[in-house]
Amino acid sequence: MAIEQEDDDQDLEDDDLTPEQKAQKTHQELSDGADRALNRWAEAQPVEVQQAVVDTFAETGVIDFEAAGVDQLEAQVVEAAFTQRLVRSVLAPVGLTLESWSEHIDEAELSEFRRAVVRGDWALLTRHAQAAAKMRLDLGI
Repeated sequence: MAIEQEDDDQDLEDDDLTPEQKAQKTHQELSDGADRALNRWAEAQPVEVQQAVVDTFAETGVIDFEAAGVDQLEAQVVEAAFTQRLVRSVLAPVGLTLESWSEHIDEAELSEFRRAVVRGDWALLTRHAQAAAKMRLDLGI
């Protein structure tokens, strides 16, 4: 019964949030879930397995959940969190969407960009996004 009351209270609190606050809350929950999944994975898997999974992700953009030894849903949550972080923290501030930014990515760059995501090197991605945004502005698109 107490759990039901907490859920009801949470629903009421969510109703009071602005759309931006709701989006931020969802983003934070997704990020937190991805962080927990990544931490569990890092503790459970040997370095060789981790590197093989990172290498595959860098080449394909998909986490091989079977090779990683995790649930498919966990892998999807991590992928979604990576994408959401890129969009919210790197692209949106310079006025880009994932689609518009993709127009400025050379296929040869994808692997390094994915490795940057895994490392948490958002500066590399930010520099590229800023350059793409400037180019779009200069071209009037």
